[in-house]
Amino acid sequence: MGIPQEALLSIARMHHIRSLTKFRRLKQHARNSEVRGLVKAGKPGVLVFRGTKYTVSTFLENARALRYLDFHHVETIPLLPSSAGFAEKIDYGLEEVEDMKVLISRLEEHGLKDWFRKAMGMAK
Repeated sequence: MGIPQEALLSIARMHHIRSLTKFRRLKQHARNSEVRGLVKAGKPGVLVFRGTKYTVSTFLENARALRYLDFHHVETIPLLPSSAGFAEKIDYGLEEVEDMKVLISRLEEHGLKDWFRKAMGMAK
């Protein structure tokens, strides 16, 4: 029996996500890397996802290879027990949300709104 891997939570952003081909590949990389989370397409493109150190690292490498304009890995933190339910019911991959308001609302359900806003430079 292996040692349980620590769950991590990551944010990545890019100038935009518009190309449907790249977007499909991004989602496929998430499934193949075994991360799960949310993605907001359009401008800016935002990813919030969870996984282990290895799966997060693998996904970020694959996402960078897509050469999105202005791609940045914003932050990775340990997933706290109070937020452990985030993306738990999403199959491996990324679930698309319609806009930033919906993304923040979904994060708020798990106590992650303030962390996200601060990491993204949106804090008041």
